[in-house]
Formats: sequence, structure tokens, C-alpha cells
Amino acid sequence: MAKTLSTSKVARLIGVGVASVVNWINQGQMKAGRTPGGHRRVAVEDLIEFLRRHNLPIPQELTHSAPRVLVVDDEPSVRKWIRDVIEEKHPDYEVKEAKDGFSAGELVGAWKPDVVILDLRMPGMDGLEVCSQIKAREDARNTAVIAISAYYSPKAEREILKCGARVCLEKPLQLEILLKELEAALRR
Repeated sequence: MAKTLSTSKVARLIGVGVASVVNWINQGQMKAGRTPGGHRRVAVEDLIEFLRRHNLPIPQELTHSAPRVLVVDDEPSVRKWIRDVIEEKHPDYEVKEAKDGFSAGELVGAWKPDVVILDLRMPGMDGLEVCSQIKAREDARNTAVIAISAYYSPKAEREILKCGARVCLEKPLQLEILLKELEAALRR
């Protein structure tokens, strides 16, 4: 999750109108800064403090501290191998699996992963479409996408990077490179 949130994101998270959030900021009840363009931004810590002060529920999205990784591949053995590798190296990470693009979309919306490791070639909805849909979601724009493909080509890489992926890795995956890219995506 981003360290600062727009007023519309704050409003969606806590189920109020944007005008209410702006009023709380203007009245000094909620701390906020401004971007160079004049847009208000609320630090996650300040929002949590505001919610606690007013005895309001704190959305899980604000409090999860363990990095969340979603592995999307139509091959069960590949999903399991990637999950096992991540959990062995980083036992504190939360890792879930999706077998296709549709399941991935549901989990991105409900679970809010920080990183999606996404196969490009899957039946039904392919990785290009899944990545485009993730990046089109207001609540998932900051989700990093690491594309993987057994059918790697420079053209496929260009296409997935245009869709918003940060990198495209060739299968069979090199473990060190996958983990390095995952850690870099989480540091951003």
C-alpha cells in the first residue's frame, strides 16, 4: 500500500464521501499534506490515528504489514514451486495462488496483493489482459506485476511492459533473479 492516500482513496476505504474527508482536513481533525499540484494527501499513519481517535474500524488494507504476493499461473506445479520458494526465503510474506486470470482479478480486488507474479500465457484471459486490468483499477495501480513466460520473446516483453509490468522473466525461472525482482518490487 502507498504511504500516502488521496482524499478519494481515504473516502473509499472508510465508506464516506470525499467532501467529509476534505471537511475533516479543513477543520484540522485529519492531518494532510499537499502535492506540488495542490492535491491533498493523507499519510496512512495519520489516517489510522484519526480512525482510532474516533473509534472507527480500521480497514485491513491499512494494517497488513506482511508483504502480500499473488502467484498466477495455470500450471499447479509452477504455482506451488514459486510459492514454496518465496515462503522458504521470506516466511513472513503472505502468498496466495490463482490458477487463471479471472481468479487473479478476484483476489487482486479482495486481497490487495503488493506484488503479482503473472504468467503471460494462460487459457481464457492471458497475462496481458490481467496486467492491463490490474493497472486500470484505482485500488491496484501501485500493485507491482512481475511477468513470467515460457514463451518469452522481446515482443512479448515490450507488450507486457506497456501494460504496466515492471519486468518480464523467462521460464524456466532463475530463482535468484525472481527473488531479487520480488524484493525490488516491494522496496519501491
